[in-house]
Amino acid sequence: MREGGRFMVVHGTGCCLADILYAHSDFSAPAFKQALSRREGDGGLSPGRLVFAEDFERFTGKPYEAALAEITGGPPDSRNLGGPSIVSLAHAAQVLGGAAEVSYYGMRGSDEAGDFVEAALARLPLKEFRLTRKEGAEPRTDVISDPHYDNGHGERTFINLLGAASRFGPDDLDDSFFDARIAAFGGTALVPLLHDSLTSLLKRAGARGAVRVVNLVYDFRGEAAFPGKKWKLGVEDDAYPFIDLLIADKDEALKTSGTSETEDALRWFLARGTGAAIITDGSRPVTLAAAGKGVFAPAELCSLPVCEAVNQELADYPERRGDTTGCGDNFSGGVIASLAEQLAAAPGAKADLRECAVQGTVAGGFACFTIGGAFYEKHPGEKRGLLAPYIEAYRKQLAGIR
Repeated sequence: MREGGRFMVVHGTGCCLADILYAHSDFSAPAFKQALSRREGDGGLSPGRLVFAEDFERFTGKPYEAALAEITGGPPDSRNLGGPSIVSLAHAAQVLGGAAEVSYYGMRGSDEAGDFVEAALARLPLKEFRLTRKEGAEPRTDVISDPHYDNGHGERTFINLLGAASRFGPDDLDDSFFDARIAAFGGTALVPLLHDSLTSLLKRAGARGAVRVVNLVYDFRGEAAFPGKKWKLGVEDDAYPFIDLLIADKDEALKTSGTSETEDALRWFLARGTGAAIITDGSRPVTLAAAGKGVFAPAELCSLPVCEAVNQELADYPERRGDTTGCGDNFSGGVIASLAEQLAAAPGAKADLRECAVQGTVAGGFACFTIGGAFYEKHPGEKRGLLAPYIEAYRKQLAGIR
């Protein structure tokens, strides 16, 4: 896959960690209800959102592991590779196959969980992964899922331990990171030094000709520091003009823009100079728009529904349901893969944001069939092949509602 004779190169950085998965929790149970947040940023749990372990420990007044055992009711179901950066890159690498070079730049802790993450990365079809070793614990997220929440669509809540990720920053990214056609920054709010330097990193990538994709994660650090206030993106809230594509879920979009409606958030992002934006909303439609600057063709604000073929299969065969962990991250991976394919197929032409959202929607829905966000292929091309019938069905679904 080449664009103007240049091999398509995708480099990503941001959040990569060990996901500890509790797949059968009950959000209506008394212990879980007792752990729910009373006000923004207080350290309590909120479905769909993330809290830091230290804040949750203070909120419950109990040692973290004891509080975790109360709300989960038992040992974890599995352990998986997770994080908005690596899960999206893994999907893109699998779908693009040998037609592109997808690499991850990040860190690992000095403990056994760090060994686990490095071994998991080795199972993915990445061109390479560059891990800076940092003393301390590997970042970890305890993912607590209730498959029956939201009328059976499922939801999860996250408790994050930053560990050694608190010491990974822009100085750990060498010049080779910026030598890419697409530079993806995923979940940097969980890598604080990167997040605070996001504007300068985006500028460096843009100066090298990279298309800059940012997919957000819930910024609980920002929420805890300024409860109920707008989150900043970049130290001076000045990152937006240097973002070609911003991907966020509804909560993240509203908190980052300071607006109260999805459509207003999209307009706010574009008015601040962002080239294009997509906002997801769990099991509800995604909303998107593009200003027509940079690599994307103009796209009027519109919404696309979820993939009904996935919903129908989950309804007909409930035993095939995994959890919703990584749905948003795989959505971002589908968008990145589509963008890479479009850039390579028609050099110099504007990319179609709607087509990116089509690929993202199917990728996000497909993640519901697995426990955890990362999918491990048995052979190259397996995931692309498994996605094909859902993409075909989704295109027919969209054609029927035009």
